[in-house]
Amino acid sequence: MCKKFSFVVNKKQKVLVLEPKIEKGELGDQNVGTLKEISYNYDECRQALANMVIIDELPFNFLESRGFKLFARTMQPRFDITSRFTIMRDSLKFYVEEKDRLRTALRGQQLCLTTNT
Repeated sequence: MCKKFSFVVNKKQKVLVLEPKIEKGELGDQNVGTLKEISYNYDECRQALANMVIIDELPFNFLESRGFKLFARTMQPRFDITSRFTIMRDSLKFYVEEKDRLRTALRGQQLCLTTNT
């Protein structure tokens, strides 16, 4: 990022991060890290947000809470948090894709489901 024109952001610019890793050696544990380049991708962030709601079974209105918006803005200022309705659509799309993938994987197989209530 240019210090003179700090408001200009190159969308293709990548950031170097140190991915920590501890290896056991002859001299004990050693902190060994590798450099990794990452870039911001809005679609990946949106998908990760939908996955978080699904995995943690969060209510969709959680995304519109002030605390979560503050947290998300601090973590990645470029990510505009989508509405709960958009995340609902993303979650439904993910469900349909997974259902189709499961249906394809189980094609020609027999499956028996039981429940205890």
